[in-house]
Amino acid sequence: MATFQTQPAFIHTGPWNDGSRKHPAMKWMEEFTIAFNARSGWDQKTSDWNTPDFSLVKPDGTEVKGAEEAWAEAKALYTPFTSEYHEPFFLVTWETDDGYEMLGQAYLYANCVGQKAEGDPKVKDGQGREWEVKIPGGFRFQYVKKNGAAHGDFEMRRCEIMSDSMPAAQILMKRGVLKLE
Repeated sequence: MATFQTQPAFIHTGPWNDGSRKHPAMKWMEEFTIAFNARSGWDQKTSDWNTPDFSLVKPDGTEVKGAEEAWAEAKALYTPFTSEYHEPFFLVTWETDDGYEMLGQAYLYANCVGQKAEGDPKVKDGQGREWEVKIPGGFRFQYVKKNGAAHGDFEMRRCEIMSDSMPAAQILMKRGVLKLE
């Protein structure tokens, strides 16, 4: 029989709740997500939630490095939306030498910029709120433990986003906000 090394992992299914909050990095991640969706600190050049060497991998695979550049790109990914909400449904978190890493899946619910048309379909999140689009996505995050961090014990060093932009692109094209060239 073949043997292989394993490592303990925290596995959570469903949305943020008391179970996910038992893990310190996931409790931090929920607070970060709430702040991000509220667009808290979006007027700043960098985010105090992130490390100075923060990097972002966008859904098209482009990697952006550096706190200012990556934070600007993270915000730009969400400019087609007037509001959004990330609802996780699966995550796995494990400890690293300097913090934690997480792979997760979530739905992004959003309302899009542009003129709404009568009869545009709506989707509901797990709390029953209506949105214009529901986008499934996968995410990979790296968290670094840091004493004296602005928001608890962690800062985010890396964010990788894997998502399908087609649902939002279709709405934006219908509204004339996005054009094919």
